[in-house]
Amino acid sequence: MSTSVATRPPLRRAVGRAVGSGLLGAGTTPGRLLRVEAVLVVAALVLGALGVLGGMARLSAVHDARTRIAALTTGAADLYQSLADADAMATTGYVSGGLEPASVRVRYDADIQRAGELLTSAAGLLPPGDPAIAAVATVGEQLPVYTGLVENARTFNRLGLPLGQSYLAGASKLMQSTILPAVEQVRAAESAALDAAYRQGAGTPFAVLAVGLAVLLSLLDLALRERRRTNRVINLGLFAAGLAVLVLVGWWATAAVVAHARVGGAQSHSDAGAALDEARIAVLSARSNESLVLVARNSGGGSSDRGFEVQLARVVGADGLLAAAQRADPDLADRVAVLRSAALAWDAAHRGVRALDDGGRYPEAVASVVGHRPDTSGGAFDSLDAAWAEAIRQERAEYAVDVGSAEATLVALPWVSAALAVVAAGAVSVGIGRRVGEYR
Repeated sequence: MSTSVATRPPLRRAVGRAVGSGLLGAGTTPGRLLRVEAVLVVAALVLGALGVLGGMARLSAVHDARTRIAALTTGAADLYQSLADADAMATTGYVSGGLEPASVRVRYDADIQRAGELLTSAAGLLPPGDPAIAAVATVGEQLPVYTGLVENARTFNRLGLPLGQSYLAGASKLMQSTILPAVEQVRAAESAALDAAYRQGAGTPFAVLAVGLAVLLSLLDLALRERRRTNRVINLGLFAAGLAVLVLVGWWATAAVVAHARVGGAQSHSDAGAALDEARIAVLSARSNESLVLVARNSGGGSSDRGFEVQLARVVGADGLLAAAQRADPDLADRVAVLRSAALAWDAAHRGVRALDDGGRYPEAVASVVGHRPDTSGGAFDSLDAAWAEAIRQERAEYAVDVGSAEATLVALPWVSAALAVVAAGAVSVGIGRRVGEYR
């Protein structure tokens, strides 16, 4: 069945008319117009292709940032925190002597179970060849070794044998020197992937804007030339084509500006959340050190409280992690003030523990570390940890809002680009085609 003239693509109609009339190679006005038509139709379709491909790439990057990469980044941070908290609970339970408090054991078991779930989730989300796969495998292999060492330490501790301290120290060393650094590799890899997604999703669309403006100027120049030549005020086809290209370029510019703002907000929340995650991990490390010092003293050895001081200084110092979180997201000022106050309250309670231990009141020092009353070190730590968990939750929720808004801004961009490019190409063909028809 033959294709009707009305249903032929614009470029085929232009070439068909040119060949049929023998005007394409002639140095006549119709020949010139047909050549211009072919160039403008191709340019409009190229603009549409750039819009579709560019829009899909941006949309895919932002969608990936909102879903897979965000899940991996958040999961790696949660995995790190679960493991660090498990280590802190293991040392806290051990220092109590004999049978550890039930609440501490429950929290430790929950941390280990959560870590296993997060490892399984991360392994399922990582694409083949991802550099984080080896790190996830390391954590999966070493975590059972760690829990075995902790169980041995508990067994000897219940029997009142000092050998348990060696197992506990070995477990803590394995966690700090092997397992947590492997998790940090996952965090670093996914943070880099998230930054790349941000750049792709919020970059300036130079190609679309340049080609779009070139097509728009070409249409305007052609319209002005034809107006001077024919004394006609307007060519409806060229006007419609120019309007379609203008809307396409304007839509892209607006979407790019809005997406840049939304992605920028999401990145601020992401950076602030990362600083809060790292600060919470430092606090958990300080908590573990607090208990390890008491464990070492009870076993006749010595251990420095320097680890606690260093980790807390990383958090509350003038250029510390809380300050970094506030720089990334200035709206965090009130939350940072609450966290800083809670951290300093725990520091004061910890100093009380050191005063009790150094004064020969070891049982009271242990009671303060494992206790939950507000006036104990354990109670102050519980309050700080709860405040930290809430701050991180709120920051992640605000991140999800901003990155979701960025994705919503970009979702229609490929389809709008395709539709407007086809309209522009068709309008060029109609506008010039009518002008050429006047010469027949």
